[in-house]
Amino acid sequence: MRRTRVPRRAFTLIELLVVMAIIAILIGLLLPAVQKVRAAAARLKCSNNLKQIALACHNYHDANQQFPYASTDRQPGETASTYVTGFILIMPYLEQDNVARRWNPKLPRNSTDDSDGDGYTNAALQQTQIPTYTCPAMTPPSGPLGGAENRAPSSYLFSSGTQDPMLYAYYGFFGASEPAFDGAIIPTRDRGYTPTTVCPAPTRIAMITDGTSNTLLVGESDFKPRGVPSTELGAIWSYGYIGYTFGSTVHPFNKHNNTSTLYGAFRSEHTGGTNFAFADGSVSFIRDGINQQTFQWMSTRAGGEVVPAN
Repeated sequence: MRRTRVPRRAFTLIELLVVMAIIAILIGLLLPAVQKVRAAAARLKCSNNLKQIALACHNYHDANQQFPYASTDRQPGETASTYVTGFILIMPYLEQDNVARRWNPKLPRNSTDDSDGDGYTNAALQQTQIPTYTCPAMTPPSGPLGGAENRAPSSYLFSSGTQDPMLYAYYGFFGASEPAFDGAIIPTRDRGYTPTTVCPAPTRIAMITDGTSNTLLVGESDFKPRGVPSTELGAIWSYGYIGYTFGSTVHPFNKHNNTSTLYGAFRSEHTGGTNFAFADGSVSFIRDGINQQTFQWMSTRAGGEVVPAN
């Protein structure tokens, strides 16, 4: 008896389209979940970066009985403005001593001088991307920072209080008095060059009378002040000029629709807020709904304000 072979029926065009539609729907449902996982991982990595920076600041304090300065205009006995930064000072406590010990604090960040013959210059070192200083959620700048200098971007700013960072270098230009920065980590001036400076020395933990758990130490920034990638600063670890390494709560919190450049503004690309390290070494996520006045109170080290618990 001969068997009759039944031919296999192929997919029809309609069935194929249905299968493709189902796959597309599944991908559409899965993609947001993947993006959420990535965003959560980036926020966690950023939080860990800030924790490491805060611990480095405390280790520096243990070794030097004071916090690092956010920036200082000149080294003692020198006349050249070099604006060495606190992020350079804490590098030995972040396993970045190879960069820190080769940095010449008596020369500006764009110096090509290699008189010690080690093969490194400040100009070359400032292009080094430091992983601990970079939030994975931050979009890179749209082009080189500082033009041909090509300075490496950073994601973090020391919290210097409520004064406008631009006044650090330009208070005379604006006809203002030298600002007395009232935050946990402040920019300083060399007293030998400016005897009347109101910020001659870095802060100490004992000066944070508002409580270390209530006072901001380090926060985030990015290169999207107008909502799109740019070369508008932003943070730079190697050059402590007008808000390149320190931020202020004088600016609106986490704003990305600015109409002008705001030097030293805290903001991030995380959804709903920004990570901050506090002076006790803890890290918290501050949400967009925070009251601006409360935000400013959190940035002062000895203002005596009563900060709401939430």
